[in-house]
Amino acid sequence: MNCQKCGSALDANSKFCGECGAASVVSSASAVKPVETMAPAVQDRATKMCPYCGEQILEIASKCRFCGSDLLASAPPLARQPAASNIVLNAPPATVNPQSPSIVIQNVQAAQPAPAPYGFVPGYYKNPGLALFLSFIFPGGGQFYNGHVGKGLLVLFTCWIFGISYFWSLFDAYHSALRINRLGF
Repeated sequence: MNCQKCGSALDANSKFCGECGAASVVSSASAVKPVETMAPAVQDRATKMCPYCGEQILEIASKCRFCGSDLLASAPPLARQPAASNIVLNAPPATVNPQSPSIVIQNVQAAQPAPAPYGFVPGYYKNPGLALFLSFIFPGGGQFYNGHVGKGLLVLFTCWIFGISYFWSLFDAYHSALRINRLGF
């Protein structure tokens, strides 16, 4: 199969011409031809590795026939200098062996995220039913269970004077446990 733009010979599965970079039109009859039937001049040409996709392409190609990347537009990603960081890679530089694979490290966090307020630990939650039960048995017990010591002491000392604070403590213990599970405080 030949390129329609420049007339150079193309492989059966190439998407772009290695000489001019034009998109090739693959017909079903030419796609069936095995590689051995092609001209020996096409098979003996010097090749290099595409810096974008890693496939073997012609040395003089200006556009990759596999990924379609323009090889003359800018520096390829393998040739770019890495940004300054505190990560040290134990790999030979690309100048020693340009065919060596590149090392890519993704999803690396340099520091742990800040903990949520009040020492909230993910996966550890307060049981709203237990908070309600403790507040029912002992006034302010649900607030102590939830870690709200100030509210627990307030309910403990005022429930004997004002009866409404006892009923408020039942409601507050249950809903505070739900809020702790949802928000962490």
